[in-house]
Amino acid sequence: MLWFQKMKLASVIIAGYKPCNILYVSKIKLLNVPFVIITLATLIGIVLGYFLQPDTKIIIIGFLVSIVILIITWQRSKKMFAKSYPFTITTLVFFVLFGIILVSVYNPKNNANHYTNQINFKEDHDIKKGIRFHVKERLKSSSYYHKYVVSVECIESEIVKGNLLLQIPKDTINDILNIGDTYTTLAKIWPISKPLNPNQFDYAQYLSNHNIYHQITVLPHRLINNHETKLPVYRIADQIRKNINLKLSEYPFTAQQLAIINALLLGQRHDINQEMFNTYRDAGAIHILAVSGLHIGILVLILNLILKPLQRILKKGKTITLLVNILFLWCFAIIAGLSPSVLRAVTMFSFLAIGIQIGSQTSIYNSLFVSMFVLLCCNPLLLFSVGFQLSYLAVFSIVWIQPILMKHFRSRFFITKKLWETFTVTIAAQLGLLPLSIYYFHQFPLLFFVSNLIIIPFLGGILVLGIVVILFTFLEILPQSIANLFGSCIDFMNIIVGCVAHKEDFLITNISFSWRMLMISYVVIITATLLFKKYEKRRLYWVGIPIIILFLVLTFEKHTVATKEELVIFQHPGKTIVGVLQHQKFQLHCKDSISHKTKNFLLGNYLIQNQASLDTFKPLKNIYQYKEQTILVIDSTSIYALKEINPDIILLSNSPKIHLERVLDSLTPRQIIADGSNYKNYMDLWEASCLQQKTPFHRTDKKGAFILK
Repeated sequence: MLWFQKMKLASVIIAGYKPCNILYVSKIKLLNVPFVIITLATLIGIVLGYFLQPDTKIIIIGFLVSIVILIITWQRSKKMFAKSYPFTITTLVFFVLFGIILVSVYNPKNNANHYTNQINFKEDHDIKKGIRFHVKERLKSSSYYHKYVVSVECIESEIVKGNLLLQIPKDTINDILNIGDTYTTLAKIWPISKPLNPNQFDYAQYLSNHNIYHQITVLPHRLINNHETKLPVYRIADQIRKNINLKLSEYPFTAQQLAIINALLLGQRHDINQEMFNTYRDAGAIHILAVSGLHIGILVLILNLILKPLQRILKKGKTITLLVNILFLWCFAIIAGLSPSVLRAVTMFSFLAIGIQIGSQTSIYNSLFVSMFVLLCCNPLLLFSVGFQLSYLAVFSIVWIQPILMKHFRSRFFITKKLWETFTVTIAAQLGLLPLSIYYFHQFPLLFFVSNLIIIPFLGGILVLGIVVILFTFLEILPQSIANLFGSCIDFMNIIVGCVAHKEDFLITNISFSWRMLMISYVVIITATLLFKKYEKRRLYWVGIPIIILFLVLTFEKHTVATKEELVIFQHPGKTIVGVLQHQKFQLHCKDSISHKTKNFLLGNYLIQNQASLDTFKPLKNIYQYKEQTILVIDSTSIYALKEINPDIILLSNSPKIHLERVLDSLTPRQIIADGSNYKNYMDLWEASCLQQKTPFHRTDKKGAFILK
């Protein structure tokens, strides 16, 4: 029953080790401060450095001063590891400053050779430039573009560094670019667009966390292949994945089956369609599609079983097993694309394997936090990756909460015991992920435990069989019967997930959840777990206080959204869309009907954040009265009355052929708005006229939606 071992993070290897407060490395204590606290101090520093962006010189001075104080307090201690509060406090300050410095050091814009420090974007933003780059990473394609992360080598005659987002129109390319290939092209470098409507996903910020600030869009015939290659390790890994997929395509696997195989075993989710992704998400099983601790743990267990005879035959069999384990893990991590979940799992298991080998009192907590610390030292912005956060929270929740739940039921029967173990692992993981999942995805599947109870034990067998299939495929000795069996297993898993996901009555959606609710919810979970672990009267108070605060925050936010009123003129190409929010009811005004997809794009997150519902759909009017202000809509008919109307705001819609200066003289509005339904050249002329007349001009294609409170 190999798959049941996953229920302890696929690592029963860990089960025999007791938690300890201090990290041991080579049997030597690192500090007299628990490493968990050191890591948390570093996390605080990274958050402060990311949001506050303090002056680097001041932080470096503070860092050097803290080192001096740290040495002094160390020397003044009677014993190296004796309790010393000045030393402990100085250590925490040191690591907070260390976290801030990490953010500054990792910021590529602080490098003089970064392209943003070599190009004047204000003057040259509309000029095509000669760019030489190599392909660094392949991203998930959008509806219209193939997307890549490319590393810039040269712009014009300047040797520069930095990453760009490369977009290639889908209908113009058949061959996908290879990782490591070097190209030269002529293109405009554009900033990545910010969201132009309220509460929309900020793709620019998401890419900024990956140090990508600009983009280029290039037709394939304008890409000149230099026939040079970079990133040999990544290129080899990419070629291995392509070779595996090419050989798998010779067998009767469907496109959906191949997409799942790539996600489960190769860490590539690019080919999973949105419908399948939503199905796994709604069933509470989306973690199955990301290579993480489950996959790494099972691979480690299999590898240990294979290499176990070496420990008996060879004198240094344990050392050889350790080296093979670590080498195999990192090779797999590279092939799987070095995603945050893979990095976390491989790093944690590497530290765990070293700890076991040297015979130290390594605990899962230490392995977890050391791996987190190492990864954040390499890339502090990983902290803001959703996958990274979910991955670590899931592991920590299982390790901490699951043993507490296990104590409340013991069975003499193997099957019952394993079912209870599976159930408690699922509950522990979901309990830890619940607030963060609702915060990011605004939904919660009530039947998550059903899908996990059925799929996770079954998934262990799929992974083992999948490894065999890939190995046999690579060696070109895969029997057709095994290929058919593997395809049937994947179909069965998809059917189970689909059955759970389609129970819509058990899926709670459109949940509004603020960052305040997120923080307080975790305080409630932590205090409730401590109370459940050991009942004490004072712990009951610890639970009661955050619950009361949670209720007060919920009441405050409910009152805030209930009294919120605003008029929004949205940015949408080719259409004028006006919305009015009042008493959590939203009225939408548009000349023509809009598709369901457009409604979700414009209003999905907006309605969730404001806890509102779409009340009515009404045709666009020529005049709006809102908050004692008159809004006049001038459209392509150019019909408006001069004498009867004295508008405060004029909305220009559908490119009206008007002389704006005369309109300004006649109606004297306080504000002109031009939305996405107008031609760009018209808006350029109107903007110049308003600038000349000193009338505020708001164009939604640049400034985003206009919101009138």
